Amino acid sequence: MTDPEQLHERFKELLGTARAETCQVVATFLDIRGFSTFSAQGESFDSALYLRSAFSTILSQFPDAVFFKPTGDGLLLIHELPVNAQQVPEIVSSILVRSLALVESFGQITSDDFMINFPVPQKLGVGVARGSATRLVSDGGVLDYTGRCLNLAARLMDKARPSGVVFADSHAKYLLTPELALRFSDDAVCIRGIAEQEPMAIHTSDNVEIAPSDREPIPEARHAWGDDVTLSVADVRESSSYGFYLPRPPRASEQVGVYVEYPLFDNDGRRKDSVSWLTVYGTFIEKPNGPLVRIELKPVKDRIKDLPPSTTGKILGWMKTTYVTFTPFCEPKDDE
Repeated sequence: MTDPEQLHERFKELLGTARAETCQVVATFLDIRGFSTFSAQGESFDSALYLRSAFSTILSQFPDAVFFKPTGDGLLLIHELPVNAQQVPEIVSSILVRSLALVESFGQITSDDFMINFPVPQKLGVGVARGSATRLVSDGGVLDYTGRCLNLAARLMDKARPSGVVFADSHAKYLLTPELALRFSDDAVCIRGIAEQEPMAIHTSDNVEIAPSDREPIPEARHAWGDDVTLSVADVRESSSYGFYLPRPPRASEQVGVYVEYPLFDNDGRRKDSVSWLTVYGTFIEKPNGPLVRIELKPVKDRIKDLPPSTTGKILGWMKTTYVTFTPFCEPKDDE
């Protein structure tokens, strides 16, 4: 088994030579509904067996995905699109057809695995979006993808409740085959950070229930939030300060800071379902690439001093890096 420290050092080495490239992708987020309840009621070994089996089956349905990443109780899949626009409708329709089939059969996808002899989650939510993305490439491999369409797909997945597929694309009528279009209904939702005042068009499969409140404008928030940034516990401990891009320059009446969220572990070193957080205020810095808030990391280090930098599954041997999530913001200054 590879030493976790060696993997961490290799990842840092790759980051040092990474370059950003633009591409067109279809982002698909899948979330296993009810997994938290399922894992809390059963043994951790059962949860690991189930995820291994479920993820293997899901990935076998999407062998053309160029990238995938576990998201706890779900997966992110990336399909890159070719330059030839004529091929795009076929690719998008194929992804949606397979997503629908997966939702319909999800309760039975582990039925052929004789190791799974316990009740399993029955529902799956899927969000699909197309658009530009940035891939981080190093040493001939892709480390990660970022972009608005990934954020949109994740938020559409959250709307796919209690289960089903939610898809959004302004050219949907050109991308879906006539037969596939009949399996979707038109709707519209407001989404924080993407379409807050005017609902954006979406397409939902059967069983998706959009709440009336999801179609209403989102009230103006006290905070203007920037994009989440994740840093490993090891990286936080090695740095004294860090800068995060703000969503916009702060107004004279505002202060800037970062909301920090980190996981919790029990006495046996197993990750809990709950998290903890703190707010760290910082200094506004105007940079050519955009406004930054720089914070001192000492308060964060003090909070995470007992967190393991990584954990290794005792049964399956998977190594999982422990991450801290930072969300920069602008907010009104407290009244004197």
